Amino acid sequence: MLSEWEAVRKRISCRSFEERFIEAETLQKLKEYVEELNAESGLHFQLFSSAETGKPAIKMNGAMFSGRVYTFAALVGGKDPGSSEKVGYYGQRLVLYATQLGLGTCWVASTYDSKSITVDVPSGEKIWDVVPIGYATAKIPLKQKTIRAMIRRSDRSLTQFLESDMGYKDVPEWVRKGIEAILLGPSAVNQQCINIGFKDGKVTARIWKDGRGLQYNDLGIAKKQFEVGAAEAGVKGHFLPGDGAEFVVEQGV
Repeated sequence: MLSEWEAVRKRISCRSFEERFIEAETLQKLKEYVEELNAESGLHFQLFSSAETGKPAIKMNGAMFSGRVYTFAALVGGKDPGSSEKVGYYGQRLVLYATQLGLGTCWVASTYDSKSITVDVPSGEKIWDVVPIGYATAKIPLKQKTIRAMIRRSDRSLTQFLESDMGYKDVPEWVRKGIEAILLGPSAVNQQCINIGFKDGKVTARIWKDGRGLQYNDLGIAKKQFEVGAAEAGVKGHFLPGDGAEFVVEQGV
């Protein structure tokens, strides 16, 4: 099984899926992990599989995706910014876990047919995103390569993520590794709206621009990615919740 760092490096936004079902044992692991995330976070993530019917579990936008999707996760949570951040953080944990299991995933906020699914959405909550899950095709179709290239062509450089009175090369390696992980991660419509601050030895994560209503999703995703990168460089820790929150070092500095 891949490590989380290996999953960070391997994961891409998969938009081309093989016509095959996820094996029962692997699907059970995903179900148990979703339950674990819900218990820890208070969110209402739901995993759906249509292996028994043989029909797609969700209808994706044909201009953006190819292949049938037989399994997907619905990321459901409160409508407030704090819940949105949680959805990003715990949703990315699910994405990385699926990657560790050898599966392909993609964060999707709108390019799917909402009428093709039935999801339990408690009062006061919403479906923030869905995550199609399956096996990526061995060869990426030209259309998918073109879409990926268009989405990623505006990527920021590593140095643009840092807010500090020090140069990028002068901040600790674990901070640079965390930023590298953020750059490798997904972002709502590739807004990349999160910056990492480093001042007086303290690391913070903040939203630096609007992310089309999904900036708090991005904040949660970025925090998880940073934590994995920092851990790979020998520093274990976690971010406190909220915009501008501090990274709490647990071990390694």
